Amino acid sequence: MRQLLTMMVALAAAMLATPAQAERPELVALFKEFRTLAKPVRRGEVPDYTDAAMATQARALPAMMARLKAMDEAKWPVADRVDYMLLLAEMRGLEFRHRVVRPWKRDPAFYSTTNLGFGPKIDGAFSIPELPLAPDKLPAFTAKLAAVPAILAQARGNLTEARGDLARLGITQKGIEARVYQQLADKAAKVQPELAAPARAAAAATRDFAAWLERIAPTLPAHGGIGRAEYDWYLRYVLLFPYTWEEMRVIGEREHDRAMVSLKLEEHRNRGKPMTAPAESMAEFERRRGIADAQLLDWFARYDVMTVPDWLKPPVGEGPYVLPGDRDPAKPGPFDKPVDRHFFRMAEDREPLTLRAHNLPGHLFDQLMRQRDTRAIRGAQRLFFIDGTRAEGWSFYLEEMIQQIGILDDKPAAREINYILHAKRAARVLPELMLHANAWTYDEALASLTSRTPYWMGPQDAIARFDMELYLRQPGYGIGYHIGKVQFEALMADIAAREGREFQLKRFHDRFHAAGVIPISLIRWEMTGDESEVARMR
Repeated sequence: MRQLLTMMVALAAAMLATPAQAERPELVALFKEFRTLAKPVRRGEVPDYTDAAMATQARALPAMMARLKAMDEAKWPVADRVDYMLLLAEMRGLEFRHRVVRPWKRDPAFYSTTNLGFGPKIDGAFSIPELPLAPDKLPAFTAKLAAVPAILAQARGNLTEARGDLARLGITQKGIEARVYQQLADKAAKVQPELAAPARAAAAATRDFAAWLERIAPTLPAHGGIGRAEYDWYLRYVLLFPYTWEEMRVIGEREHDRAMVSLKLEEHRNRGKPMTAPAESMAEFERRRGIADAQLLDWFARYDVMTVPDWLKPPVGEGPYVLPGDRDPAKPGPFDKPVDRHFFRMAEDREPLTLRAHNLPGHLFDQLMRQRDTRAIRGAQRLFFIDGTRAEGWSFYLEEMIQQIGILDDKPAAREINYILHAKRAARVLPELMLHANAWTYDEALASLTSRTPYWMGPQDAIARFDMELYLRQPGYGIGYHIGKVQFEALMADIAAREGREFQLKRFHDRFHAAGVIPISLIRWEMTGDESEVARMR
């Protein structure tokens, strides 16, 4: 047994370094063909989301799905069958997008022309570069700017099923984008005049679009959710997620209770000890973050938590967590007085360890690992949030894990912050569920989140408002943290029961990572050989 487990950990470490799965050519070819279909047709820099274009895309999907289902995959190796399920889930995701979500018809915020960090958006949304641009980059960026009025003109014709909550989110988004374009125009007039006119035109078109939304918003149906039955279908057959709406409601409420009790016990343990004061300058913020990053990577490597590859390096000068609204030219800098801290900054400016665990060995590690994954299907960025609960579940697990294994033993404030964060993430679950059951409006969901988060979060908190936008516009996002962690822990418990005293944390984590950033139900299948959970998702 020990020799077998030693071989398994060596294999996992090798896969983590250089994934070596021999993929099936016919499956890879169909995957690439599907990915081409999934992108909208473009007319220059304008993606086509008109009824005719979307109908053409939808008509091509059934034949492609039939070709996939005609493959006799039952006798394939499990790794290939997992890839098959990934492609099937993505095809179902595109079908669901046409049948239910229809963001091009329902969601005005979908027409975000900039890549400022908002949720789901049109194909081709672009980042705003620093000026002046190099001469060879100027024509392409000018064309993107010039396309903004046409994109938003098309949007007005497409949005025949817009919803009130989604329209109001679009109004806020367009206000920020218009100010970003105007700032670009003002700067271009000084350093690159040829960009000033298209930037002013983009700003004007964006303001006009927001004004149009203001006029129609009061006439629209209020709720923007997809409905409880469709929500369950999407989670099971697209996200390959094993829990139902009702099961997640129960789990989420239990997790919230547990986090609140843990917080109060920790506060009692630390009574009389003041909470750490927030950093008051960027230099102090970066100093604290640098210490936390170094401590995490050293601990993970020294105490065999997971393989820490040479390429996992803390980013330098990253600054505080940036929301789309933080890129608004009307917003002051992160440490301009008086400092306006959203919820996550209230935590990280005091003690960065918990959120750095979430983001450094969590999201950044996943991102860098995916960039090095040469497998055509596994290594691709998943469509339709199919990897979302895996990514957030793993990252959130790390927050509690660093407390359980002792990294926070001498940091009472960090332990309290950990439980505050846990309570906040648990408080997200019910609002997402109720939004998509169309039982709550955005404002009602926001009130639930802010009232059940123990500290630092009022109704105008930027994180609270951004959370509710994401969870309404991307089903599965808000539940992914706590419920994804529950799913991860169920897998870990299963492997631990199988291995008994032979269980090793590093081996488990490395095998988990070697599967790629894919749904945990598929990782479970690879790690245990048990197909029963996935069989219910076919």
